Amino acid sequence: MSISEKYWFLFAFLIYLVAAWFSVGHYHDDEYYQILDFAAYKLGFEMQNTVMWEYKEGVRSGLQPFIAYVVAKGLTLFGITSPFIWAFYLRLISLIISFISVFTFFHVIKKEVNIEKIRSYAVFFLLFSWILVFLNVRFSSEGWATSLFIFAYALYFYQSPTEIRKYFFIGLLLGFAFLSRYQIGLFIFGFCFWLLFQGNEKISNFWLAISGFILSLAIGVLIDYWLYEELTFSFWNYFEWHIVKGSIDNIVEPWWFYVYYSMVQLIPPITLFVPLVIIIFWTLFPRHSITWITIPFIAFHHYFGHKEMRYLFPVIPFLPVMFAMTIENLLKRFKYLNQDIFKLLFQSIIYISLFINIILVLLTVTLPASKEVALWQNCFTQKIPSDSVLLTYDPDGSGSTTGELELDFYNINNVPIISISDEIEISKKMIEYPGKKLFYAARKKGREAKLTDNGISSKLICQALPEWILKININNWTSRASIWQIWEIIK
Repeated sequence: MSISEKYWFLFAFLIYLVAAWFSVGHYHDDEYYQILDFAAYKLGFEMQNTVMWEYKEGVRSGLQPFIAYVVAKGLTLFGITSPFIWAFYLRLISLIISFISVFTFFHVIKKEVNIEKIRSYAVFFLLFSWILVFLNVRFSSEGWATSLFIFAYALYFYQSPTEIRKYFFIGLLLGFAFLSRYQIGLFIFGFCFWLLFQGNEKISNFWLAISGFILSLAIGVLIDYWLYEELTFSFWNYFEWHIVKGSIDNIVEPWWFYVYYSMVQLIPPITLFVPLVIIIFWTLFPRHSITWITIPFIAFHHYFGHKEMRYLFPVIPFLPVMFAMTIENLLKRFKYLNQDIFKLLFQSIIYISLFINIILVLLTVTLPASKEVALWQNCFTQKIPSDSVLLTYDPDGSGSTTGELELDFYNINNVPIISISDEIEISKKMIEYPGKKLFYAARKKGREAKLTDNGISSKLICQALPEWILKININNWTSRASIWQIWEIIK
């Protein structure tokens, strides 16, 4: 590794560390409700919300809830009882694992690209892409499965394949990646077929990896027994529930869902070419391991109706090398692409993408991933005492708004959260809870005016977004935005 590359990694680690501290909360509800909520239940916390149906059906691996449980218990022994510090340590562990995987993967992909400038761009986006900075500090199933698989994949190519001891460890890593998120099994499926038919791997080494994989599954079964308090094969339950019973098709998105969102949600304008580059890469490198890994994974997720962009997050670390290898190959095949006009076009796309990426990185490392968790950290625990009741604006009575704030892992004061359909109900709650302090939470605009209209005295005590964002009130956007706001009801 050159001196410049060492500085790149040092700078990247500092960015990741800042992101781990400031990017509090979860990206998707599953990241909380199927990991931290399970851990809160096992820690014996008072549960206001109902534990997700996945617990009853036993379809989620207990690996990450167990890690969260152990971290919480371990830090408690040292007098650290804040769930926000626990969550930071979980993000810190995620950072370390992802950084080790990226470091190892870096040494593999740099050998795949010969043109130094193209290789530099590939490494830059691998280290500093905003979506990877965001993903690599998440204590999420997608993040952990991606990091562990990338580590196993890179470890295979990092050293000489004749070193037998590493095969068992690779199998362990692949197994824990599978336990983190079962869909990563499609990556493992493609990788195993590549090892057998393209990698010409010895059967004996292959079985060593399988034994490591089986051991990790056995550990997973023991952890599932701890979580569900009965013998449970969560990986089979997941397959049966989502594939055999077909619940995965409850939410149907069009076939072009991933094509569109991969183009517009990552780092435009360069990601406008993501679908095209993937197809070209598969065509140019049909025997490459990345091709064999990504085809079954992407094809599977395109086939089923239930689509979410996070399902394809594991593909993202491979994109920089796919771009780099594709561009390098096309430049060799078509000499006219070396003309100045194409170089100018390429540089323009890169520079615009870099500029947009820098802005997105700054937002990633300064804004919370979950505004609801930020409210708990910066407002509820500091300004709402235990003898309080939190009322939430829930006009349709669905409980969805209330549910977003029912984060028992962070509710250390056990503040009851009650939904109300409008501000008129606040007066009734004041009579119902005479000895309690009342607070009102809403994220719909215009609620403060409704409090005044109903003769309710209140004081705004906090908002979900940081003050520095709210102060940049260009064209008075804050008056029209839906932002979580908390008022103290003055009796």
